[in-house]
Amino acid sequence: MTPTSFSRRVCRRIPVTPAARSGRPLSSVRLPAVLASALVLGLAGGIPRAKAAELPLVRVVLSSAGLAQFVHAGTVEGGTNVELSVRLDQVDDVLKSLTVLDREGAVGPVGLPGKTPLAELFRDLPFGPDALKSPTALLDALVGAEIEIAGPVAAKGRVFRVVPETVTLPDGGGTTTRHRVSLMTEQGLVQAVLEDVTTLRFTDPETRAQIARALGGVAENRAKERRTLSVGFLGQGRRPVALGYVVAAPVWKTSYRLVLPKDGGTARLQGWAVVENLTGGDWKNIELTLVSGNPVALKQPLYTPVMAERTEVPVATGTKIVPRSDDAAAGGVRRKAASGRLPNRRADTMRAMPQSLEAAPYAPALAAPPQMPDVLAAAGGAAAEEAATQLLYRFPEKISLATGHTMMVPFVDRAVKATRTWIFQPDVAARHPLAAVRVVNDGDSGLPAGIVTAYEGGSANGGSAGALDFVGDARLPLVPRGAEKSVTFALDTRTDIRREDLGVKRTSLGKIVDGVLTVTARSRRTMVYEITPPAGEDRAIVIEEPRIDGWTPVAEKGAQEKRIEETPTRVRLAVTAPKGETTKASLVLERTDLEIVRLTDLAPEQIFAQMRGLDNESPALRAAVQKLGTLVGEITRTEAKRSELAAERRKIADDQARLRQNLTAVGAGTDLGRRYLDTLKAQEDRLATIDRTDDALEAEAAKTRQAARDLVQQLTL
Repeated sequence: MTPTSFSRRVCRRIPVTPAARSGRPLSSVRLPAVLASALVLGLAGGIPRAKAAELPLVRVVLSSAGLAQFVHAGTVEGGTNVELSVRLDQVDDVLKSLTVLDREGAVGPVGLPGKTPLAELFRDLPFGPDALKSPTALLDALVGAEIEIAGPVAAKGRVFRVVPETVTLPDGGGTTTRHRVSLMTEQGLVQAVLEDVTTLRFTDPETRAQIARALGGVAENRAKERRTLSVGFLGQGRRPVALGYVVAAPVWKTSYRLVLPKDGGTARLQGWAVVENLTGGDWKNIELTLVSGNPVALKQPLYTPVMAERTEVPVATGTKIVPRSDDAAAGGVRRKAASGRLPNRRADTMRAMPQSLEAAPYAPALAAPPQMPDVLAAAGGAAAEEAATQLLYRFPEKISLATGHTMMVPFVDRAVKATRTWIFQPDVAARHPLAAVRVVNDGDSGLPAGIVTAYEGGSANGGSAGALDFVGDARLPLVPRGAEKSVTFALDTRTDIRREDLGVKRTSLGKIVDGVLTVTARSRRTMVYEITPPAGEDRAIVIEEPRIDGWTPVAEKGAQEKRIEETPTRVRLAVTAPKGETTKASLVLERTDLEIVRLTDLAPEQIFAQMRGLDNESPALRAAVQKLGTLVGEITRTEAKRSELAAERRKIADDQARLRQNLTAVGAGTDLGRRYLDTLKAQEDRLATIDRTDDALEAEAAKTRQAARDLVQQLTL
């Protein structure tokens, strides 16, 4: 059963009920059939396992996203249940994703104990779990219950008390503890040693039933971290069914072998998947599918009781009002028919047995392509399929894997186009390039990311295994179908590269129309390289520099052997370095910034600053800038004079404040007072002169600024 066919089946949505294993028959309510949602992925660290022999594990689909699909399939008899043992921390996932497939019958409820079954069980019993630790603890917990004992003392009555007592053993054998039970009988209080009693029976049937329930619950929930789901199958007769579910699982890891022949452009790529079985159960002759993708994986606490909050209102008195019930409040819920059952589905939804319950056909193993070096043994590859959002690899042979074990399975084995190259990454190695190979995925499906072990040796004409030489490890990124990726595996110390960053050179070009200045600033950053390959070998070097937002590479004219390529994070410059000589190359990055300024809105000083330094100055502009500089100089001198007058004005104001204070102290009729008055008069005359001079300077400055604006308004560049 393939995941694709699994998703196409007609199946039934499973209602989960809190039914315990009480032996009661399952409900006969038929459920509406629904289509199973996409690929179901499954369990890790303890997958649910069908206890019934007729529903063995038949399929495992492992995802690189940390999910897995598990499918059990077989035949069942109508009216029976199938049990699945589930790890407690994975019950939420099973409740979310469990899908039941049945062709002819109907799916009954799926029951399982509550999240804390023992706590719920003892909540309704007159004693707690500690009462089952010993007979003494049980009798203490059931004081007042009627019992009947036999032995040295035979009596029937209600438990009054159980008291421990220390008894000395004969012949110096030490001491022991015995328990004396007291019964209130019709004849009075009767005592007996509990350890001497041969028979003790609770006479009340209800008490015996409560003790039996408690013992049965403890036995059923002996595995504290597991829960058992019971899936009911209604109808008559035997028929094939299947169960599928999704839970977390270890991701499967990818490991590649890449063999680089010395005499050709075709390499051999062999991919292996590392698979782990941590389910707690053996996989025996199961169909294995690997999925590489990133599906949306959600969690929800479906197994945790959730109580809705209610608003508490104060108690009110008055006329009692009973509102009418709103039958439409449960909108979307189908009402039961008079018989107590939901309306039956049409029989045609159950006619065809889903093909996925039968043995799924597999594509034949991939054959070795022509010109593939046979220094590696051929691996039985998987049949690859590329879906809209993921890659699938289905294995042609069934596998077995014991729990707790790890295995490697090959999923790809084919020839790929490969071109040797050397990549220079200054941030990785400052003086030497990395040996690499450019791989072209010309297959029918993408290649998932994984670690690569690279070998060198062999040829398209064959070779021996001993001819392989390890050259390094690498990382292969995800390679979509038809894409190219570089794989770096070693440092090439025989090739020397010197790199020099010449820095940034800025050029500003201006344009002035109607007083509006448009400045185009071009910044060029240049890196130069000197490449010295080995004396007897050519080198195809790819220089990689970080890609910076706003900067774009500039191709040099006439450099036929150089090629520039951009990736989301890198700028690449391809350079051919012939053997026996030093090759020079350069990478130029350019940035263009545009600034628009309305000069007439600026002060002359700011206008002068904006226009200075343009690299495309014309003679007319140069003369205008010079004249503007003269005007700015006049404005500067005028403002300087005004600043001096302002300083003098402040000094006179401070002095006058002092003189007026002194005049108040000595009086205006004294000689000193008259001197103060004369000084104040002279200062007032000076302040009047300062104001007249400042007004004239301000008018002169305004006239000069207007001349500057008129000059700028007439400029054209």
